[in-house]
Amino acid sequence: MKRTLLLILPVLLLSSCKKDNNGHIAENIIKGSKWNLKIGSSYPDVYAQLQQLGIDKGFSTVAIVGQQPISKLQDLQHRLEFYHAITLEKNTERIESVRIQFKTHKVNSIEAGGALPDEILRWPQDIPDQLAIHKDDPISEIYNKLIAINQLPAYSNNYKFILPDKPLNKPFDPVMINYDEWFIYFSTNVEAGLVGASNIGLYFKDGKLNKILYTYNEGEVFN
Repeated sequence: MKRTLLLILPVLLLSSCKKDNNGHIAENIIKGSKWNLKIGSSYPDVYAQLQQLGIDKGFSTVAIVGQQPISKLQDLQHRLEFYHAITLEKNTERIESVRIQFKTHKVNSIEAGGALPDEILRWPQDIPDQLAIHKDDPISEIYNKLIAINQLPAYSNNYKFILPDKPLNKPFDPVMINYDEWFIYFSTNVEAGLVGASNIGLYFKDGKLNKILYTYNEGEVFN
């Protein structure tokens, strides 16, 4: 009898990882690995694993769950080099923001305004030209220019700073170790008109990857 139970148990464990009739999978991994993501890996090691997995699965960012807007400009120092953009959101009830995007080592575009922002060549547009942030400015100059702009009475402490999801083609941001939950998503074409969506939550504890929650669902695509 004991031998029979031992033979049945692995079958039950394996079946829990298979798709059901609705194309759904749910896994809670606390040992071993999922793809190349290894339980027990450090934050930087998981990030390196995601960089390779992103190439394999076709995704390019990881969301840092719980990351709040930055209110102190000084907390932004040394972080811009790890991202492709930053959004400055005005501290008012009316929607008003500035989005500065980077390409390679320069500012690629600047958009400012309300719900439908306009692309502009420099920001702010009402200050001396040498103080403003321009399209094609080096990324290395942006922080110092933000400091100078923040010292102007009209712009002093008027904005909060929002970083986007972490791009995987940039180096690891050391601040990521302060967040114990990361999230990634990617989709695959199962067959004509059917797409599979993968959602992966990565949970850290004591500096190591402690758990991977994986869900997969299939859905029809309508043109």
